Amino acid sequence: MDFVTSLVIFFLVLIPLLFIWNYVNIQSAEQRTLDEIEMLALTVSDSLIRTKGVPENWNSSNVNVIGLAEEENILDPEKVSEFLSMGNNQYSLTKSILTGKYDFFFSITDLNGTVYGTIGNKPPDRTVVPVERYCQYKGRIVKLEFALIT
Repeated sequence: MDFVTSLVIFFLVLIPLLFIWNYVNIQSAEQRTLDEIEMLALTVSDSLIRTKGVPENWNSSNVNVIGLAEEENILDPEKVSEFLSMGNNQYSLTKSILTGKYDFFFSITDLNGTVYGTIGNKPPDRTVVPVERYCQYKGRIVKLEFALIT
């Protein structure tokens, strides 16, 4: 009888612990995934505003790495125009070059609210990991928003 009582108590303690352990592991995995996505969003946005891309005079037919900078934090209007065109007309190709598997949203807006261009959208039913950067475009300070969507 003592053995059965001990066994029941043991399982009454063990089963909730297993559920808690499983919950903590799931939460931890989800947090790691969000951390990885956030790091990717930061890396891509950093590359967009700080590099010229590869090759430096890229276009939609030869681009390996998309960079929008004329120099660090100063955007090249021709590259921005090419990127916006590419993103809106060849979204899948642009996505594969920038993020691999994640959808993305991109916009350039000046401080008065004038929108210079956007790519994609931010659906309300999906997780959006946004990054905002400020840089110079056509002689104005602009807000560049880049967001990964899971």
